[in-house]
Amino acid sequence: MNSGQTVSIEAPAKINLGLEILGKRLDGFHEVRTVLAMLALADTLRLFFDEGSTGMPLPDIPEEENLISRAVAAFREAAPGNPRLGWSIEKRIPVAAGLGGASSDAAAALLASNELVGNPLSRSELADLAGELGSDVPFFLDGPVAFASGRGTALTALPAIDLPVILLVPKVTILEKTRTLYSLILAQDMSDGGRSSDVREALIHNRLPDVDDLSNAFSRPLAALVPGVVTLQCLLHESGCHSFGLSGAGPAHYVIGPEACQMLTSSGVLDDKCDWLDVIHTRTRLTPMRTSTSPPHD
Repeated sequence: MNSGQTVSIEAPAKINLGLEILGKRLDGFHEVRTVLAMLALADTLRLFFDEGSTGMPLPDIPEEENLISRAVAAFREAAPGNPRLGWSIEKRIPVAAGLGGASSDAAAALLASNELVGNPLSRSELADLAGELGSDVPFFLDGPVAFASGRGTALTALPAIDLPVILLVPKVTILEKTRTLYSLILAQDMSDGGRSSDVREALIHNRLPDVDDLSNAFSRPLAALVPGVVTLQCLLHESGCHSFGLSGAGPAHYVIGPEACQMLTSSGVLDDKCDWLDVIHTRTRLTPMRTSTSPPHD
């Protein structure tokens, strides 16, 4: 352990290859089925020893600031000696878009904090902390692709996939997005988990999932809340591409696979939409998160 060291880590975005809600659990959470895949698009988080501030102020993204700070605080409480840690972040993942930025940053904070202090906590101890921070956080400790069930924390690893992805992120803000959208879920939005199982089987057999299996329980309530989502989905159909879906609770959508990405790009349907839509070209990620350590400066 050296007080001048810095540990850096790339915190990747994710997409949901389909998302099903089966019902409400007795513990108050919802029973879900989904396949999660990490992306090359990532934030960069740095952890260091700091006797002063515990983090970098991020006034424009309070959710990330809160979850990273909570992750670092949870680690400090669990680690021997209650080490004083600071952090900084370079954001690239769109905020509150359904791409898992906050959860990924929290998992990255746990991994980097542990590395910086000399790995005092086991993987299972980190997983326990991650589960307390949020349902998506445990996935980012491992990855890069997993089938998730339960409240999203029961994970089964799947083969890594190497595919181009285009992210389409409407420039909208939804207050208390996830809570609001869950409150709008109706019985008609729920399903039995079969489609997510089909996605899992497709990936195991090195096939792209059928577009119907990429359906998302939040699609209808999100479209009711943000009418522009309907416009986006119409543009995707108009482009002729047949492999796309909504990620998480949105509003980000994705197109996946070489043929679908090429079809969307060549169609030109997005050429004049940059005033209300961010378009990000990336790929699926082949490896889990990894830390790197910088030696202390002289």
